[in-house]
Amino acid sequence: MLERAAVRAVAETLLQEYARTAEPAHNGGDSGPAILATLVAGQDRPPGESAAARAMATWLRDFRSPHYHPGLFGGGAAARMFGLRIAATTWTRLNEPLAKQRARLIEYVAAPRWRTAEVGWEDYDLIVGPAGVLVAFAADPGVDAADRAPLTARLALLCADEELSGLRVGQYQGEKLRGWNFGRVNLGLAHGLPGIVTALRAAAEADGLSEELTDLLRRLGARLVAESYVDGRGVITWPFGTTRPDGHRAPRGTGRRQAWCYGCPGNAWTLWETARVLGDKDLGAFAVESARSFLAAYDDDLYLDGLGLCHGAAGLMLLFDAFARFAGLPEASKLADHLTDHLMSRLGDPHALAETGWSLQEGAPGVLSALLTRNGGDRRWLAALGLR
Repeated sequence: MLERAAVRAVAETLLQEYARTAEPAHNGGDSGPAILATLVAGQDRPPGESAAARAMATWLRDFRSPHYHPGLFGGGAAARMFGLRIAATTWTRLNEPLAKQRARLIEYVAAPRWRTAEVGWEDYDLIVGPAGVLVAFAADPGVDAADRAPLTARLALLCADEELSGLRVGQYQGEKLRGWNFGRVNLGLAHGLPGIVTALRAAAEADGLSEELTDLLRRLGARLVAESYVDGRGVITWPFGTTRPDGHRAPRGTGRRQAWCYGCPGNAWTLWETARVLGDKDLGAFAVESARSFLAAYDDDLYLDGLGLCHGAAGLMLLFDAFARFAGLPEASKLADHLTDHLMSRLGDPHALAETGWSLQEGAPGVLSALLTRNGGDRRWLAALGLR
């Protein structure tokens, strides 16, 4: 099981290495270093001139580099705002740059440049699109309902018809890595419909459930249930995307991608949280049944894909820790414990861990932040993942 002192020691080593990096913009403003530094510094009052404080200074220097999208991950504007908000509770001087970053992003979403037809992931998703910005806005007490309204309206517009035609991806045709998504509605939490549901659910919790938002969340939740299937291992899961208009159906085999970003774990949690907000017992029961089906079939050799949050062990650990804490699923804690041990066993070489990069989603900051959080660390940053 988790030894907090050991994780902290590795985190401090990595933060020192990060702070020593001479070149700015080596992480592009991704929130990962800021979140990890805050979790480490939060154990010291006052934080002082620690490795965490020096790492924060390096992260702030990276703000000289441009951001290339408004999103919540990968160095987007919302990622910077979110990282500042988390860090400002420890380093209060950051409230001023936080306010400036927040104001710029509020101004941006008031007159958006997103497409409404032939969309790409950046036009709607949780990673680089407006769904992620809405998640960040919903978690920020400095953003009010009026500031969130354009984002909620934007996502509702794309989901206006029963076929969700506004979400059918019209980009990436012929691309090697993303071309499979052309003509489909993506069904993963990272780039698809579940990410939109997560954002709308977060907005509902921040601003209250209107009749329109209630109806929309019920319809989208029902659509996700309808798109699920049972694979050859008995897991209630989802294909990567819906059937294309030409009738080509996405593969529905027993895939190994079961993680935060795609498949049962992230989607089951999305549905459970949506059911909680809606008070929908049937939807909640389906979500728990889905999670249990994955727990029953779990196999390290099949499902583990690296250490990170997006599609690796850290993301699975946090998801099933959440199922244990909030959904009353005791068997989920056993998997979370197992994955904690798996991650701990791979912390022996901090420099090898640092080579995974500095991003929250895929790199060392996400892994270490997950481990520190599971053992009592500040949980506010989990909102970026649709967790709590």
